[in-house]
Amino acid sequence: MRRRRKELGLTQAELAEGIISIPYLSLIENEKAQPRPDILNPLARRLRTTMQNLMGVTDEETIKEAENLIDKVQTALIYEGVEQALENLEALKSLSSSVADSKVLMKIDLMEINLWVHQFDEVRYLPKLKEFEERWEQFQDDPNVLVWYLRIKGNIEFQKDQYEKALIHYKAAEKILPEVTDELEKGYIYGNLGKVYLLLGNPPLGILYAEKAIQVMLRQDRWVEMCAMLNILGSCHTYNGDYVEGIQCFERVLRMANQLTISPVFISRAYHNLGVCHMKLEAFDRATYFLNLSLEVVDIDKLADWEIGCVHQALCQTYLKMNDLDKARQHIDAAMELLKNRERMMAECLIYLGQIHYAQGEFDEFQACYTKAIRSFQSLEIYEKVARTSHTLGKYLFEKGEIEEANRYLLLAAENYNSMFPSVDFDVNLPKAKKIVKALKQGSSSSVIGKLN
Repeated sequence: MRRRRKELGLTQAELAEGIISIPYLSLIENEKAQPRPDILNPLARRLRTTMQNLMGVTDEETIKEAENLIDKVQTALIYEGVEQALENLEALKSLSSSVADSKVLMKIDLMEINLWVHQFDEVRYLPKLKEFEERWEQFQDDPNVLVWYLRIKGNIEFQKDQYEKALIHYKAAEKILPEVTDELEKGYIYGNLGKVYLLLGNPPLGILYAEKAIQVMLRQDRWVEMCAMLNILGSCHTYNGDYVEGIQCFERVLRMANQLTISPVFISRAYHNLGVCHMKLEAFDRATYFLNLSLEVVDIDKLADWEIGCVHQALCQTYLKMNDLDKARQHIDAAMELLKNRERMMAECLIYLGQIHYAQGEFDEFQACYTKAIRSFQSLEIYEKVARTSHTLGKYLFEKGEIEEANRYLLLAAENYNSMFPSVDFDVNLPKAKKIVKALKQGSSSSVIGKLN
């Protein structure tokens, strides 16, 4: 009753006038009073709804229709059919006025938030998410709703390249999966965990979760989602250096594409990943063939800018290995223009741009690129990339004879390698020892850092 009153913009006084007192209406809205039908009927008429709706009763056919539309919106997003998803969402929102079941209404709200998150539309999804949290104080009581909410929160952080924060939400969702009855939602959580572990440099865990997601999608006959999970699984194998296994996953996606109606976006991703595998195997002609094909098989408007940028980044990396610096530069320039809103990917582009400068003998520009990349990786807390980039820059400065500056970056590399591999049996941090500290301050540390390197 309170929700419907607020939808119509009525005050308690306006709703209660001539029917009941305001204090009694307040008791009803706070579930502290059960009104008789002779009170509910006039309240329902003033709220332009039915007594059944006010009592929280929705017929089964309406609930089935709502759930069917929710699935249609989700499927349209997977197929990258945003216009179709918006059309189904409008039908879903129109139907919501006939729904009194709070669980279904919460799912409708989450579906709308999910759509705007999918579109990277922060202006729309942030207020909608806040409104959801305020409107549905009880949403955490339903595991099926809570797990979806946590997945959306994780996806928001994932889009910002904040993978550690995304992982916190996905792991919180995983903890309640035993209570969740929605099998598809379990598959989505496993898939997201696989993807985030891959990007956090832990491919073994990525493989574990991707395989669990694939098993769920197989049981549910969700072949499109299975293609997405196979791309994740193949990428984990690629990261692990198992390029043949990665190629097998991506080729499986392409075989499924020949038999089923699958979004060209998934085909594009499979070709992209095949290109990366062949680049790692130093089959450069096949690599450039597949990478270019990934942009040809799909309407370019259907791919997000960041995906196109990643293809250009991979082409740059391939041409760098072929020592074709002109083409490498063309592709990295294109990538940086498309990835300017993605800090992590931009930082990776700076590494490749720095390598081009180095190969061309432009050493100041090389150093500037690496320094800027290190700052970005530090702000994103990507320890592995801070360590590797600092290590490379430190070695370069050491060879150049800039010992103090080299020591600074090599020490930064050591600290971040330690963050990647925390000690288990004993603490690596030594207690304070005045004599040693004094000796270190008086002496040169270059030989120590050189040995560490």
